[in-house]
Amino acid sequence: MIATFLACCAVAAAAPSGGEAYNFAVSLARHGARPAAGAKERAAHQRVAARFRTVGLRVGYERFDVPGKGRSRDVIGIRDSPADCLVIAMAHADSVPPAPGADDNASGVGTLVALARSLATEPAPACDVWLVATGAEERPYTKTADHLGASALVRRLERMNRLKDVKLALSLDEVGRGSRFVLHSTAPTPREDVEQRILDAGGKRVSYARDPQGEGNSDHRELARAGAPAAKLGVPDDSCRHTACDTPSRLHRGAFTRVLRIVWPLLRTWN
Repeated sequence: MIATFLACCAVAAAAPSGGEAYNFAVSLARHGARPAAGAKERAAHQRVAARFRTVGLRVGYERFDVPGKGRSRDVIGIRDSPADCLVIAMAHADSVPPAPGADDNASGVGTLVALARSLATEPAPACDVWLVATGAEERPYTKTADHLGASALVRRLERMNRLKDVKLALSLDEVGRGSRFVLHSTAPTPREDVEQRILDAGGKRVSYARDPQGEGNSDHRELARAGAPAAKLGVPDDSCRHTACDTPSRLHRGAFTRVLRIVWPLLRTWN
């Protein structure tokens, strides 16, 4: 009886904190816009890397050029498993000026930070897990055809011969508001072993929408084009996207708790 109680409490204590995710997102957005290859995007990445190291994840970097802007990077928190498979959760750290980018996408980055603590302290997950804070996702600012951080991540996977190992690449993009989320991917209908598993985990809080013309508008797009099972989880819509009104005051603490309850079990058990 006592052993059962202690095991239950240990699992509960290890669950990611919605409060930690919310507080990190608010703090990030309070520093203002984070344009790709700029000083504030770099500072955001440094903060994420520091959190990853503090909780015990290995940290990797993938650096790349942003044409006409400078250099950006992906920051990768790594938790290994005995298996060869790989699960990726990613969120872009940049925003479109003048937007402070609270929901788009400090919310996703805060969610990664909260996941990192639990991921580092739990027993090994079913697959290797990479938590990736990407750079230079915002094409309205970079004026490029692709989401550059996600493209750099694909190159890293190809170079390491790990693209074939990816079982899921999930972009967390605008997850800091409301009580319902939409799952986007390039698949015409939810695949049983990809989108449907996420829909089942979310219950009535998550619905499915195919990306227009099979082309996503977030980091999952580049992973899908490379052949990996990829999707994006986010709010249905945000009228303040890419504008100055995307401020920390619009974030809802409860939304972070809700998205973590969906994503965390999937990261631990997906194979």
